[in-house]
Amino acid sequence: MKEVSLFMRLLIIFLSVTNAFIIIYGPQPVLPLFMQEFGISISTASLSISLTILGIVFSSLFLAVFSDKWDRKKVILVSNLLLIIPSLALFFTHSFSWLLVFRFVQGTLITGVTTILMTYAAEEFPIKKKGMVLATYVSATLAGGLLGRVLCGFITEHFNWEWFFFVTTVMTTVVSLLIYFFLSESTGQIKSGKQNFTDHFKNLPLLSTFFIGFSHFFAFVGFFNYLPFYASQAPFNYSVAQTSLLYLTYIWGIVSSLITGMVSNRFGRRATIAVGHLVGATGILVTLIPSPYALILGASILTLGQFCSQSSATAYITDVVTHSKGAATSLYQCFFYLGGSLGAWIPGILWRHFHWSGIVVTTVGFILLALSSNYFLGGRRSRVAQSKRVTA
Repeated sequence: MKEVSLFMRLLIIFLSVTNAFIIIYGPQPVLPLFMQEFGISISTASLSISLTILGIVFSSLFLAVFSDKWDRKKVILVSNLLLIIPSLALFFTHSFSWLLVFRFVQGTLITGVTTILMTYAAEEFPIKKKGMVLATYVSATLAGGLLGRVLCGFITEHFNWEWFFFVTTVMTTVVSLLIYFFLSESTGQIKSGKQNFTDHFKNLPLLSTFFIGFSHFFAFVGFFNYLPFYASQAPFNYSVAQTSLLYLTYIWGIVSSLITGMVSNRFGRRATIAVGHLVGATGILVTLIPSPYALILGASILTLGQFCSQSSATAYITDVVTHSKGAATSLYQCFFYLGGSLGAWIPGILWRHFHWSGIVVTTVGFILLALSSNYFLGGRRSRVAQSKRVTA
């Protein structure tokens, strides 16, 4: 096969990850509409996001066992092709129960794209290109999160929400063709028949990264998942399209990702992660002020903090893992998305009694848990490394 250029491979990674995140988070602005159309509660409507993320969690555990045995490109391609089926089924679905089933299936398949692409990128590009590749991946998560919500809001406002899933079906088909024809075969992969998970859980800095990903993503998803409900009420009274525009604050994540690389190289990953925690918590607290300007400002500050923490944590994994990187990445994704799944659902229970203030207290509390994990576990040496030093 003819060698594919660096630009083309980066473009495919960007488009694949962007499409995956469009599918995951696109329906968020229409959750209040689901409540009205299907006659369900806030927490039940939120399951359309929560179960998708839960599907990612389950398949991450599965891939943690087998990801280093299978060819990376084949897993990415097959996952994309299979993703077409539930996406098209959602276009024809008029039952909320079946909507949840197909959303869960989407989540189980998306992992084969996002997680494996992250590992593929780490193996198939030169070390000196690592920063560029990581920036491309993180930018794609931002672009997908932003475009998905805005696109779904626009389509729903002018047509109906079902057409959003038809559009994602077409996009997934196009991405699958690009992967088949232009993504290079896996050449840097070291296939392993045995995964040693025990070592990963003895690696305390890595374990702290798992908890950081879980806690901070719980807060981030919890905030943005219930933002449409808050924005649709007084004093805002935003429409679906207006609410979807609030997600334009994701643009600040691009700024954060670009700055984070330079900052973390100079001051260290853990220090940069901690700054991200504090910035994110500050942004959430700002939204307690009942003003449209405070809402936009708070969401922007939270996004800056989230992607500062997320970018540094992702890079930190490659710093502290020496073997079975596919398994380590899958485990991180498992914890990360488990936090997101619970963050999309649990705050909805608190909403019934405490409304937005309950969301704020819960999400800030989980960011403080991430900060604690960073402080108490992140600085400790891996027990595996310590035992090797003693043996030596």
